[in-house]
Amino acid sequence: MGIRRRKLAISLAPLVLCALPLTAQQPLREAISAHDAGASLQDEAATYIDMPIQRLEALVPKLMGIKYESNQERLPLILANAASVIGQVLPKLPNLVSREDVLHFQGKWNPSSPDHIAAAQPWSRTFSYLLRRERNPDGSFTLSESRLDKNNEPIKEEHSFMAIRSHGFAYQWLFVSAANQQQSHFRYMGEQKKDGRKTFVVAFAQDPKKVADPAVFLTDVGRIPFYYQGILWIDQSSFQIVALRSDLLPPIPSAHLRQLTTELAFQSVTIRGYDATLWLPHHVEVSTDEGRGLSSEAHSYSNYHLFHSDIKILTTPAAPSEEKSP
Repeated sequence: MGIRRRKLAISLAPLVLCALPLTAQQPLREAISAHDAGASLQDEAATYIDMPIQRLEALVPKLMGIKYESNQERLPLILANAASVIGQVLPKLPNLVSREDVLHFQGKWNPSSPDHIAAAQPWSRTFSYLLRRERNPDGSFTLSESRLDKNNEPIKEEHSFMAIRSHGFAYQWLFVSAANQQQSHFRYMGEQKKDGRKTFVVAFAQDPKKVADPAVFLTDVGRIPFYYQGILWIDQSSFQIVALRSDLLPPIPSAHLRQLTTELAFQSVTIRGYDATLWLPHHVEVSTDEGRGLSSEAHSYSNYHLFHSDIKILTTPAAPSEEKSP
């Protein structure tokens, strides 16, 4: 009842991206200087909120075919309805577990990789992926994720080639919750058909001054906060998020992180033993560039079901430890 009288507050475990281990790094000065001298995916002078539509379509090819509208009159109602849907679903969201298949590909050979593993050689792993909702004493909610291995034990995040590098991206849809909307600027872009659905297209850009818990980039020398801009495709009838793309705002030259693109796709899921149909992520692709070629990590989710356990789950990946050269 209290939820009906006030905005639903949602606390996110900060989104985390882990840097590639130092042993994977080629000398970066040459690679970074060549990139910084030219154009990058984003620049500090323009964001998705104020870019001309032609430039935005060039940066985000999936916007091709959009029926563009410059009038912003529809934006408040779209955001309010999307927030209302999240506000209705989140308090009822049970703890869930699914199968998670992860495929990683690093786009450039690196002879310094341990055990003779080529940086360009893809690897894949499978986990049990846990999505948990916890109610806080102040009435707000926290969403967090964690993973179990084949022995049903929490995984320990090692700082190696076979470690998962992206954490927390599967619940970026909470950017448009009522409590979190105040952290971003929004722009109504128009209408577009997406995965067979009629959608409203909305651009967003976080305001660094208003984001209390920004995403972080974990490196061997510390934690570096970063911020997002992106595109939302919102179903015109249900106001569920059909797809979401996020990019850096802006790149982080000091950390050599010049691109971080996340693309999420959602689907309707019926949970056995639970009287509700939920709209959940089924695919997340995270593409990064730290000066050694494009790295891609794809997460696919299937077989969602209720999770009950007394196991203590570690929800935050450990900071990478310094590795000694052989």
